[in-house]
Amino acid sequence: MMLSTSPPSDRPSSRITGQVLIFTIKLTFVCLLCGSSYLAGTLWGRQSMEMGMHAPMSVGNMMQGNYLGSTVEMKKSSADCKKLEEQLIEMQVKEELAKHKTITDAAKSNNNASKSEDRRFPRTMSKFANGIARVSKDKLDDYFDFGNPLSKGKGTGQEDALIIYHSAGARPKDESVAHSVTFNDGNGIPLLEPQTATENCDSMNVVFTANPGNTRQCTALIGNYESYHIQRWMRVDTVKSSPIDSNLPLQLVSRGYASRGKANFYAPPSDSKFSPVKRHWGQLKTFLQNVDKVMEDLKPILEKIARNNAVVVMTVNHGQSSLLMNFACSARRRGFDLGNMLVFPTDLESKELAEGLGLATYYDENNMSSIPLGEARRYGDKIFRSMMYAKVLCVLYPLLLNYDVLFQDVDIVWHKDPMPFFQDKTDPKVANFDVLFQHDGSDSVRYAPYSANSGFYYVRANKRSQYLFTSLLYHSDLII
Repeated sequence: MMLSTSPPSDRPSSRITGQVLIFTIKLTFVCLLCGSSYLAGTLWGRQSMEMGMHAPMSVGNMMQGNYLGSTVEMKKSSADCKKLEEQLIEMQVKEELAKHKTITDAAKSNNNASKSEDRRFPRTMSKFANGIARVSKDKLDDYFDFGNPLSKGKGTGQEDALIIYHSAGARPKDESVAHSVTFNDGNGIPLLEPQTATENCDSMNVVFTANPGNTRQCTALIGNYESYHIQRWMRVDTVKSSPIDSNLPLQLVSRGYASRGKANFYAPPSDSKFSPVKRHWGQLKTFLQNVDKVMEDLKPILEKIARNNAVVVMTVNHGQSSLLMNFACSARRRGFDLGNMLVFPTDLESKELAEGLGLATYYDENNMSSIPLGEARRYGDKIFRSMMYAKVLCVLYPLLLNYDVLFQDVDIVWHKDPMPFFQDKTDPKVANFDVLFQHDGSDSVRYAPYSANSGFYYVRANKRSQYLFTSLLYHSDLII
């Protein structure tokens, strides 16, 4: 849209001036006409006085009805003047109404023009909101790989994503598009292609949101320093862990507080007899005392079995040994080479079984011997949590020795060798990530933001991944 820099148009003013001029000319003509009649009557009257006669066309005679002619003619002339006067008044009223309509129409036009130029965000938000656009959620997900599971948007009420431009320079290059995202043109928020919408964005904050519990939820955007953090406020009683109550005030809660009143994340108790914090301290102490010895033992084993600087890692206890047998037999029947696989058994029985299947093993007795022999009875029970701790250790060791790791649970079988997929450097959607997980299938707050399943994943050895798994070890009190 081109914005004129010339002064506002003066056409309504010119039109009104022309109407006034026309009216003035008409009024002058009537005055001249009436003046001529009066002058003629006066002159005739003078002559008649000298002659001892009454002026037949004098105004006095006309007004008094002393016309020499018939009475009917005098009345007709008086009626004509009155009619002319009424016509002049009617014309003046019409012109006044027309002038008023012109002014009103011009005001409406200016008002509409003003509305079409209303900013989508006022100047009071100019530091963090200078325009807004829509982008198809599915197209945006295809254009950017955000790394976390993203459900399809079509037909869900989440078809479009919103992009807010923090600065004027971040808006699209095309002037008409930039104008549309900035000003309300009456056509709603513009729908753009992902490339167009983000072409001038040097950085982009991405927030994934939904409405868990289908509550009356709001989202507040507050201009401030960049914190990369989302606060959550709810109308709940956090002391009693109550569900949402509209009579309570909004107050800050943890990210994991559910609408039904349960906190999914809490600090592990440190003062109970079976405190996971104190158990974690003991396990961490054992790890730190033995890590150098373990690394020394593992180094020659990994040098021998690694392929393309990567190994396949599993851990197993006696209760899961039948699943390990199933995997090995299935892989061999399909002709897969398991020479790059390393099993971390948690007991001697499982070590002997794995070696009997022709698999390389390493038994970390100091850190693994305390793990129970039996199989887990249910998800999250004591044995399950102990095996989760073993899963952290058996991935951390090869990473610290700079080997990539494909970890998998023993209850998985292969239909195809997965390593070529993870090591394909030509596919940016694979090569550009440090860790690749499979979707757990649960989108609950507890597993947000990635919903990663720890039963099958690939990790590239670098400083970031080494720090990630070291952090998991240091926070294993949340695991056990």
